Amino acid sequence: MRAAAAFAIRALLAAAAAGPARADEPQDHWQQGEARPFLSAQVDLGSSEHAAFAAGWGKPHAMWGGLLVQGFLTTDAAALRLGGKIDLQAIALEAGLRLDSSFRSLPLPDASRHTRIPDGNGFDSRLLDLSASGGLPLGPGFALFEVLGVRQLSSLGHVQVFDDLLRIAYRPPWLATASAGWVAQLRGGALLLGGRAQWAFATGRSGDPFIRLGPVAYWRLQPHLALAGELLYPASTPDRLELADRVAGFVVLSYTAATGDRPQLP
Repeated sequence: MRAAAAFAIRALLAAAAAGPARADEPQDHWQQGEARPFLSAQVDLGSSEHAAFAAGWGKPHAMWGGLLVQGFLTTDAAALRLGGKIDLQAIALEAGLRLDSSFRSLPLPDASRHTRIPDGNGFDSRLLDLSASGGLPLGPGFALFEVLGVRQLSSLGHVQVFDDLLRIAYRPPWLATASAGWVAQLRGGALLLGGRAQWAFATGRSGDPFIRLGPVAYWRLQPHLALAGELLYPASTPDRLELADRVAGFVVLSYTAATGDRPQLP
């Protein structure tokens, strides 16, 4: 999902080297903190909205484990996810129950190819989200990886579903994707620029494989403030949907805070 990519990139920044002071922030403020019990929050505002609230132990927004509540809002859907996360920086594991409400899209017919998403009054569904993401130093940057699994828990009949957050059509119950990429470490570690490719390897559908790729960026502006974005365009897809339904992307300004730390406003 949109937020998952931003979290995977954020986990890499703890390994960024310190550099001279600039307008941006080469050191990861949260990685420099102490492990402790905490409450934390992250708010992303931009092309889509996302908020995350956590209660756990460790270094908030860096290396920690605990409970996680997230809300998502796009022009097409709203979602609430309740779950937990263990973030070891090199790898982060997350699981949660997602309550999803589509504003316009309806379930699709069980067909090998779609040319449009049916419009209507939308529908509600319950899903189980599973993910593993992270990265490792590689050359002058970092290698990224992410594996996502989604299980449809609602009984929708013999149909296919367009996931408004992942922007992929699949036949329930399972949808699974894997992605890999690389980002260069610039400006002493404050800026990451690169790209990634995403493959939907389990959709329950036949036809051409679903593969997207594109650029990704993360720029830590201040200790509590960052700018993140990506744009993934399909290189291969079984469908011929409109461009807005085929492309996945976001640009957000992200603000983080936690108990035991004094927030710094821009």
